[in-house]
Amino acid sequence: MNNTKNVKKEQVGGTRIPRQARAQGVRECLDHVGMENEMPALFTVTGTTSVLASDVTVEIHNRVQPLTQIVNIIGEAASRKSSMDEIFAELAYELLEEKWRIVEEEKMWRIEAKRDRNAKKQKDKPRFPLRVQTLNTTVANLAERLEDVDGKRAISFTPEIDIPLTKWGKTGTNEFSTMLRLSYDGACYEREAKSLEAANVHIRSLQWSVIMCGQPESLYKLMSNTTNGLLSRTAIAKMHDNTYDLYKTDRPFTDDEKRSIHQVAHLLGMMKGTMVLPKLEARSIKWANNVCMTAAKDGNDVVARCRLRDHVTAYRMTVCLMLFKVAERLIKEHGYEGAEKVLVENPDITARLIVDEQSSAMLKVYDNIADYILDMDMLYFGDKLKATYEDKNCRVIGEGRTYRTANDTIYECLPFVFSREMLVQQCKMNNGEDPTDTKVSSMLRNWKRQGLIVTENNGYAKKK
Repeated sequence: MNNTKNVKKEQVGGTRIPRQARAQGVRECLDHVGMENEMPALFTVTGTTSVLASDVTVEIHNRVQPLTQIVNIIGEAASRKSSMDEIFAELAYELLEEKWRIVEEEKMWRIEAKRDRNAKKQKDKPRFPLRVQTLNTTVANLAERLEDVDGKRAISFTPEIDIPLTKWGKTGTNEFSTMLRLSYDGACYEREAKSLEAANVHIRSLQWSVIMCGQPESLYKLMSNTTNGLLSRTAIAKMHDNTYDLYKTDRPFTDDEKRSIHQVAHLLGMMKGTMVLPKLEARSIKWANNVCMTAAKDGNDVVARCRLRDHVTAYRMTVCLMLFKVAERLIKEHGYEGAEKVLVENPDITARLIVDEQSSAMLKVYDNIADYILDMDMLYFGDKLKATYEDKNCRVIGEGRTYRTANDTIYECLPFVFSREMLVQQCKMNNGEDPTDTKVSSMLRNWKRQGLIVTENNGYAKKK
């Protein structure tokens, strides 16, 4: 795992997806943006795939979960975030074509309804199952639209995070955050209203992925509450800092590349079943445990907490990449039309073939994705989360209290009775530098306040 305590801005560069793990569809999308923006492109690909493969679920830690993802692509102005729009447009081309067809049908219905509004018998409003949802609407309309997709997964892609923030304000954004958290878990979502005209929504399992692009300031507005669970469910990807790059134009997709992407995207929509992947399961548990042990050595609450959902998000993303490998294999063995036929006649074939895709390269990709998600959590929110946890460093568990901060290791290394000078020496041994008088006084003051030590003669003693 990367050292997440000292993440540097350009630490995120470099290829993380080996060629043998890049299948048809993924390969073209990553080549489109270049190595420097590989991870933002990958997150866009997997977020879109989670909706294309609407009938695919995955068993993670003995629970069947959706592939739903919440992705934020963050970059400064003119950092080429628009290339994510192009990737989404090619992968979701069938959904977008269906969307515009339904939009035209709804327009025609509205014209007819307006024309016949004085008729004695009014027609009931039909359902318009739009699986590509705009965020430039009210929360009530969005909830009603999500109910209309008939159990399929929906997706919202926006080139600007500011769109929902400006449209809904603080109250609406809070509800938006709640909907995102419920959709990540595939939980039930209900919205009741007294008025007959208002939308009453009852969704047994909310299935909705969201990909948002924006600048860091917008991300901080969206994540104004870092402890409500949205941050831990979100995968953040950072666009390459191109401030001092020479001018470079985006390379458009060729017709052959578009055809390859469209073929795989179509097959993803035909896949079904629950994916059970024992090797990936073991790798996920190993990664989470390794992060836990590393964090425990330093008393790093932030890293230890972030890992708890980051490894699940990375799991879902890796499964999405494996689905591309399955689609590529079917095309190679049966041809495009033959692959369609195989998926129709053998609904369980995806679950059988994907087991073979747990290669060492793909498991390494899982590690890279999980490390990257954790790195981004620390890069953008590490200091904020640390301050939050330090404010809550005395946690009540029953009648006992447990101390958890970055100074925990120093406290544990001290003898039962110690002096201020001994504390200074212990800080120097642990951190490699002399602590300031202010830091030492602060540590002693906090330990006293938390009931961990008492003054004894000219020194201090730990409470039994």
